[in-house]
Formats: sequence, C-alpha cells, structure tokens
Amino acid sequence: MAPVSELNRTDNVEGPVVAIFNVPLIGHVNPTFALVQELRKRSCKVHYFLPPVASIRDAAIESGAVVEGYLPEDPTDFEMDKCCVDEPPCPTQIPVEDRALYPVWPLTTILKCGEYVLERCRQIGVSVVLYDAWVPLGIVVARRLGIPYASLVTYPGMGSLRDMLSLMEAEGRLEVFADIRKPYGKAIKDKFGIDLSCHLLTRRQYYSETNFVTTCEDLVAELPKPGEQKWADELRAHFSFTAVGCLVSASAPHVSTVSATPTHSVSASAKSFGNALPTAELMDHLARGRKIIYAALGTMALLDRWNIDLGRLSGNNLPLGTTGKAFCQHVWKALFAALEELGEEYFCVLPAGKQPDALDFLGSSEEEISEHLPCNVFVCESVPQVEMLNRYTSVFVSHVGFNSLQESLMAGVPLVAIPQAVDQPGNARKVQDRGWGQAFFKPMETCTAAQLADVLRQVSGGASYRRAVQRARAELAGGAPRLAEHLVVMAKDQKGQNGAVLGGC
Repeated sequence: MAPVSELNRTDNVEGPVVAIFNVPLIGHVNPTFALVQELRKRSCKVHYFLPPVASIRDAAIESGAVVEGYLPEDPTDFEMDKCCVDEPPCPTQIPVEDRALYPVWPLTTILKCGEYVLERCRQIGVSVVLYDAWVPLGIVVARRLGIPYASLVTYPGMGSLRDMLSLMEAEGRLEVFADIRKPYGKAIKDKFGIDLSCHLLTRRQYYSETNFVTTCEDLVAELPKPGEQKWADELRAHFSFTAVGCLVSASAPHVSTVSATPTHSVSASAKSFGNALPTAELMDHLARGRKIIYAALGTMALLDRWNIDLGRLSGNNLPLGTTGKAFCQHVWKALFAALEELGEEYFCVLPAGKQPDALDFLGSSEEEISEHLPCNVFVCESVPQVEMLNRYTSVFVSHVGFNSLQESLMAGVPLVAIPQAVDQPGNARKVQDRGWGQAFFKPMETCTAAQLADVLRQVSGGASYRRAVQRARAELAGGAPRLAEHLVVMAKDQKGQNGAVLGGC
C-alpha cells in the first residue's frame, strides 16, 4: 500500500468537490463515514447522494457530508430497488426470490434519476465521483462531466462470490441475466450517450477501470484460476482493483439498523426490545472476569430476507428454501442452549432486530418469551456495534458479513463465524484459515448447541486467536486516510481519469 502523506492537512485552500453515490444498505454505507471525515480534513466538500433513509442520512451529515436526493423535491417514498420505468418494461417473468441475482434497478435508477442528478452535479461543480458498485449512475455522471471516478467495493471482491457465481454460470443464468439487462443498457446509451457494457457477465456489479476495495491485499478473495470460469476471466480482462485497507473508525458515525417493513401485522403480544446497551451490567461482568459474547447475524437475514429464501444466494451453504427467519432461529436456539450449558461465567448480548415474530419460538406473549430466555442473555433490537466490539466483547458470534468481520478484527475480537450467503462463506473460510476464530459451514446441519458451546469455550479462552486477530488489525489499518488521498490526487490530476469505454451492449 502506498504511504499516506499530510493526513491531517486542514489548510484554507478549498479542496475538490467529491460526489458519493450509495444504496441504503448498512454494510455499504458504514465504511464511507470515516472516509467523509478524512476528506473533510483535506478541505474537500462532500456531496453524498442517498435515498431518504433517515438513520443513514443522519450519519452522513454527522460525518460532514451534504446529503443530496436522487430526485427533485427528494420524495420520501423513493426506493431505489423499486425504481422502474415504462420502457423497457421491468421483467416480471422471474420469481421475486431470484431478483437479487439479476437486478435491473441500478439501470432503471439511471433512466429515472439521471437527468436531475447530472444537472445537480454540474451545479455543485463535482470534480471526482466515488460510487458504490450497485450505483452505475455514478459512471454516467462522471463520463458526461468528463471527470475521474472509481467504484467502492465494500466486500472482498467477486472472488468471495465464486461459489454462487460458478453455480449461476453452470446453470446458464449469468447469460440469461445479461440478456435481461441489454435493453436497459441500450435505453441508457440512447438517452445519455454512455455505454455501460451491460452484456458483461459480471454486470451484477458495475465496476469501473479503477475500483477501491475496503480491505488489505491479503483479504481480497482469490478468483478461480484462468480458464476455469468465464466471469472470472472477464473480470481480469476489464477491471483492476486496489486494496486500500479497512475504513472502520471508532470515531465515525455508525448505523446499526434501518426500519423494517413487516410483511404481516405486529402482534400485540410480541415483545419489543430497546436499543440501549446495559453498560453498567456489562462492566460488572467484565470486572468479575466473565466472558461477554456478542451475537449478531446481520441485516440480510434479520431484515432484507426475513421471509425470503437465502439458500439461492448461498452457493450451497444453506438448503434451498431457508429463510432469514429459519436461519436466525436455528442459530438462536443452539446459542441459547449453549449458554445454559456454559453458565454464569458467560454473558450474551443479542440484537434480534425489529421483526415482530423474531422470538416466537420461545412463546406467544412477552411473559412467555421472557420466561424462556436464559438468564445470561440480554436481547435488544439493535446495538452500536463498533462500541460493543471495542469496549465489551470477548468473542463475536457473527454471520461474517465483510464489514462485521473487519470491525471485529479492528477491535481485536476473535470470531465464531456462522455464514449465510453471498460473500459470507468465503469470509468464514478466512476466519478459519487465518486463525481468527472458528466457523460453522452448512450451519443448518452443523451448528448444534453442544458444538457451539465447545467452540465458544475454545475461542473465548484461546490466546492464539487474539494474537492472530491483532496481526490482521495491523495489516488493515489506515484505509480511510489512504482512500481519501487517492481521491484528492484523482481530482487534481485529470490524467487520472478512468473513463475508457468498454465494449458495446
């Protein structure tokens, strides 16, 4: 990694205007808030384009950004993943559970919002664009304005999706999804004159020639060997990736939850848990030498796919038909039984989210649920995760989404990895191979109470795990200032533009 110079420069010369484009997903936005802080230190002005999700926008403002909407008047009901246009028609022939695999909403967002966002970026004088790889609107804006741009990859690269993508390629689904994207790509080219190369198999993510990965080089997941998979060969041929380090910062804002949209009515008997940490109780447990387990299974299972199949995204890590609810409740049942076995020397903090039926396996009323919770378990809706990891946690039971993995490493906390889907099985392999903890692969079969209790004893008491985590922490450090410096250099050196057009749609 290149050295970073003048990290704390705050001179009075006005710096570049940086536009950031993102989606309302916690794992995608949380790494960016420390980056905004670093850009502000360099006198940059940051305009952050976000959908109207209050908790995410508040964190962006707190970090120092000016929040922008994607549409005029910034309607409060705007949702990117439901953004549709009349032509071409949004496809309906594919089941809803498959739509995360071939999304067209990144393209329909351009058709619906592009004219307004482009004009707004002209008005504010944007000089460099950083966009989440789900938001190719950033590519269109940058190419039309003739300014440099790069994508931000908040997971360890497409190699982490190799099991899922290889299965999709074998089944011919990557080609099918490319065909679905092509008319949208043509409509964008006709309207804005920008070719997004929608025919590429890897266009489920809209990379640019320059892509910054929010981790260290050692954690970037390897691709299949040349010649093994078309999608991987295509990625090597067209795109380059620079690992800048971890962007996690204990001083940056951090979003713990966004509002759930229940698909059923909330039962009057469902238990509602707050969001406040029992700090005095946690400090008392630590003073008594007890181990504190933090168990968080991520928003994909707890919110996005609570009642939707996770198995299709798992690369065979979960059986087809396994919903977020089924996964969470399976792990929670095993965890509660394990904690009863472990006894009073262990205490667990468990954020269960906002789903009204989250704990219905314990009972149908608040009284029943409280009665059946182990006495060494504290349940809440959400937790300030960075604070929890840095101040209290002995071992983190995690789905190992990439941000959760890196937040744990940066806090020096070993892990028990229980992966669901997408990049998580690959992340769990890293946990196991690097000695950062232990992992349960195919958890619906392997994660039992007895096995989990045994693993928790080993990881919470093993000095070797903490030493390995500390080594990883040293490798990861410095990502936010390093990336901020890259963007400043790109903005000041127009030769850093990466706007070469890939092949046609």
